[in-house]
Amino acid sequence: MRIKIVSKPSSQILEIVQKIITTAKSQGFEIDEQNPDIIIAVGGDGTLLKAIKLNKPVIAIKAGRRGFLMDVNPESIDEVFKRLKENDYKIQEYPLLETNICEFSSLAFNETGILADQPETILLTLSFLNSEIQIEGDGVLISTPQGTTGWSLSATGNILYGINAMEVAFINPVLSPLRSIVLPPTEIKVKVESKGYPQKIRVTSDGDLLKVINEGSEIKVRVSPKKAIIYRFFDIDPLRRILNGGK
Repeated sequence: MRIKIVSKPSSQILEIVQKIITTAKSQGFEIDEQNPDIIIAVGGDGTLLKAIKLNKPVIAIKAGRRGFLMDVNPESIDEVFKRLKENDYKIQEYPLLETNICEFSSLAFNETGILADQPETILLTLSFLNSEIQIEGDGVLISTPQGTTGWSLSATGNILYGINAMEVAFINPVLSPLRSIVLPPTEIKVKVESKGYPQKIRVTSDGDLLKVINEGSEIKVRVSPKKAIIYRFFDIDPLRRILNGGK
């Protein structure tokens, strides 16, 4: 079995990476940067996002300040490789969001953002199910359940916990009683309305810039048929970790 390690280049993490390499080789695993079977993410949630984008099953080793979705502590590396060899783990699937802009498409693990590019409000019309609403503010985030533990949580204070749903979070809405809407998995259309002068709007995926668009553009976001796969060796409780500052 071939593995690839994704990590940040800090001295603390490099020590953990070296232990992973030594342990993996002693258990008969091969380090392969080009064609791995499994990705090992060493760090926090940001590192996990990078690993997920490689479209392979991921093992999540916590070595960062925040790791709500990381289940393996560095001291358990030996145990993890023994159990991996014996197929003694749980397979956990996570929904992904597919974002379409014109002919461009991208997948997100946490959220898709449609955000003002300048310090001014933007006007958006959202259509979903049988509803259509218009919101003015700094933008919106459309999040998966796991995504609500991150950026969306900072904006709304809400978490989708143990349910199959999407959250639409409004960023600094103007004169609106709504902070977010929870929806069943569906397609959401977002149209950027004109305010009478040219504006630029950023579309992001997990915090990375996808495109800069203009007023009149339409973005479609839906739950993808594809899933992110994480091999779980230990139970995690993201809610408890959030309340305990990430521990």
